[in-house]
Amino acid sequence: MDIKHLIDYYAHASVKFTDVFTNKMEPGQVDKGRTTAPGKCGLVVPLTGNAIFSFNGTPYAMEPGMVVHAGPQMPIEIKASNEKGWEYAVVHYQLSTEESTLYPLSTQHFLINTGYHTKIIDYVQQLIESQGMPGNMSIFKAKTLFMNLLEAILMSAKVKVLDTASDQMEQALQYIHENYATQLSVSKIAEEFGVERRRFAYLFEQHTGMNPSVYLTEYRIRRSKELLKYDDSPVAEIAECVGYIDCFYFSRVFKKCTGMSPTTYRKTMLEEAKYL
Repeated sequence: MDIKHLIDYYAHASVKFTDVFTNKMEPGQVDKGRTTAPGKCGLVVPLTGNAIFSFNGTPYAMEPGMVVHAGPQMPIEIKASNEKGWEYAVVHYQLSTEESTLYPLSTQHFLINTGYHTKIIDYVQQLIESQGMPGNMSIFKAKTLFMNLLEAILMSAKVKVLDTASDQMEQALQYIHENYATQLSVSKIAEEFGVERRRFAYLFEQHTGMNPSVYLTEYRIRRSKELLKYDDSPVAEIAECVGYIDCFYFSRVFKKCTGMSPTTYRKTMLEEAKYL
């Protein structure tokens, strides 16, 4: 689930908390033949243990640190782990009939990877306590707690995505440093990491502050400057060593980046070396 898409949904849809309940299952126990509640959306929050939780035949391996969203009247099947019991909470909310058609996410099932955060569990437990108390103040408190729970889920999921992307971009940088001398392109790097090209470029720029094409070019030129300074190989060979088959194209790129041709740069470095 794209976290931005999810945040947009909860930011604009008029979600209304309805109820919350918890359930415990023994190790290896199976629960099937039921459906999710009619007219309600649900957030399944694991509390302890793990289980395979299926909606419309799609299985989710669930444990604390993840939340699954489900739409109304979906066939469900739950199989608790054989090692230990399984306890979970379901937080229900509603949208108006009109909004249900405007926001298709409300009728879908999907995983939200939040990482383990006690704040999410705390809000669920407070919701359960508040629901059991009489009076309008308890109803108001439940509404507030539900919105706090949504915020905690979304913020945790956003941080998780950023952490994952950051690790991936660090790996991409390492990949560039190891393969810059080959016929490398942004599309090839994105494909290597299983990310759509435009998405990869966005994540890379967010992480480094630089477009991946520009970073690759500048890294190649930096390496070529070292070779021109300390290696007496012909410019054409140095161009190939940093990933440029066309020596004339390399010279144009080099001059654009440094303000001088590779040959002039080499002569300048040699002259400076005399006085060191």
